[in-house]
Amino acid sequence: MQDKEIIELYFSRDERAINETDAKYGKLCRQISYGILRSNEDSEECINSSYLKVWNAIPPNNPQNLCGYICKIVKNTALSLYEKMSRREENEIYTELDSIVNYNSSVENKVESGRIAELINEFLLKEPQKNRTIFIARYYYNMPCREIAEIMDATENAVKLKLSRTRKKLADFLVRNGVEI
Repeated sequence: MQDKEIIELYFSRDERAINETDAKYGKLCRQISYGILRSNEDSEECINSSYLKVWNAIPPNNPQNLCGYICKIVKNTALSLYEKMSRREENEIYTELDSIVNYNSSVENKVESGRIAELINEFLLKEPQKNRTIFIARYYYNMPCREIAEIMDATENAVKLKLSRTRKKLADFLVRNGVEI
């Protein structure tokens, strides 16, 4: 079906417009969203949201280049979703470490934070390589557990369990070295 005919379906509020859009541009849209999100599930969520945005935008908009119009919406939707997921992941990371390290910014706490950083480094040097790699990937590079699992050839649950156990061991280590938790 030609772009002009698809746009006419949107203007007549015919739901086939979405099916025709997907038939013609779905593969391209999925490539764009997957390239940003790196997850099939998130990519599909992005595509569905994008199609709804297109549905709500046409009419009144009447794009001259339907492909470019749809791709721009998909790209922007994927970027927004990625940013939202990154913020949620970052908050989750801080929540995980919050029970061990308090992120207060007073001068006294900055000095204490330096001491704690040295103790964390000391602790990590004594950990097995796999635990150290997972811990650093999560808390230094802010990587999602899903990505760490792929890299480490493990399940996401195994990574989460290792992180939980390592945090517990770290907390015990810090307490033994005079840090109040």
